[in-house]
Amino acid sequence: MTIYEAQETRLPQLSRLQLAGIVLGAVGVVALAVGFFIDAAQFVESYIFGFYYAMAFPLGCLGFLMLQHLTGGAWGVTVRRLLEAGALALPVFGLLSIPVIAAAYNLYGLDHYVYHWADPSVVTEGGAHYDPIVAHKVPWLSPLWFTGRMVIYFVLWSALAFFIRQWSLSQDRGGNTVEMARRMRMLSGIGVALFVISVTFFSFDVAMSLDPHWFSTIYGAHYMVNCGLTILAFLLLVLTQIRNTKLFHDYVPVKPIHDIGKLMLAFTILWTYMSFGQYVIIWSGDVAEFTPWYVHRTTGGWLYVALALMALAFFGPFFALLGRRPKRNLRYLAYVAAFILVTRLVDGAWIVLPEFHETVAGISWMDLAAPLGLLGIWLAIFAFNVQRAPLLPLNDPQMEALAIASAGGHH
Repeated sequence: MTIYEAQETRLPQLSRLQLAGIVLGAVGVVALAVGFFIDAAQFVESYIFGFYYAMAFPLGCLGFLMLQHLTGGAWGVTVRRLLEAGALALPVFGLLSIPVIAAAYNLYGLDHYVYHWADPSVVTEGGAHYDPIVAHKVPWLSPLWFTGRMVIYFVLWSALAFFIRQWSLSQDRGGNTVEMARRMRMLSGIGVALFVISVTFFSFDVAMSLDPHWFSTIYGAHYMVNCGLTILAFLLLVLTQIRNTKLFHDYVPVKPIHDIGKLMLAFTILWTYMSFGQYVIIWSGDVAEFTPWYVHRTTGGWLYVALALMALAFFGPFFALLGRRPKRNLRYLAYVAAFILVTRLVDGAWIVLPEFHETVAGISWMDLAAPLGLLGIWLAIFAFNVQRAPLLPLNDPQMEALAIASAGGHH
């Protein structure tokens, strides 16, 4: 029996995680289906928000997966299979982008376009709501080109996730480990560059273009940092479920967990820097086209959400993750990670929902059903994929160093 065949993949805790994802996804989808018939406009708005939020999970997995192959490191090889499993959900999310694309064409028959730039009366000279600023952006903001870009994004991301996964499994089965590692590193080098560009434009298309007058060059980078912080927190929660398996006990010391904790702290600081930096630059610039974006998010109760994010999304995790000992305690890190995941949902709501609701009181129950339902779908796919391969890539050269450290008692 090979190392590949000997590893246990069917774990009850992963099966429970898959079931939880199925239940959460089913409840969310049913709730959205009911909501569609109650208020189609609210359904579309909530779905866009939910899709934007849930995409942080597969995109965060793909981004860190490629970074791990480029940079190495014990933390990355420890969670490689988890990252692969999460990234493999991208083809399904390509299908889940169809309702967003349909919104650009107003296929729901609403009395208004959710994406204003798609309204012919806005971009056609002489139209009832003609806006020369938006019309100037038509070469980029058009339903057909919007659809084309979405297809390009998901084909690219799905291909990257598929090939890295196949080569990683081939390495596990006893293939040429050096050659497989070289292939994955080469593809990741190209893939990271394409990933940064494509995710930036994806965030522009899905969320930033909801206000076609406003733009920020840091918006895409902010979303990528959000994806990274989201998936780091999620990884720590999953590690609590598999940390005590014999495989992880034999091969994984505490240092990779410590490293993930340090990364989570670093991404918390980076998210804060980008959020505050964007605000300072735009607000101090005092340009009539740009400042309304922040005005909408500091009135109608949204200011309290912003202040809560400042206190809870930065100061809370920042002080909780200071020091060496807290970052070496997985149970403690899991509580912090769960808290961070909640703040990621609130942050996404503060960024997207003011485009649809002038006040916090206007938030609909569908605004919660959509992100949780789509997250449930991703969670079910993630847990299913995790169980289809060994939990650790034991044939990877980096695993030898991990095994030595683990044998030395560094748990």
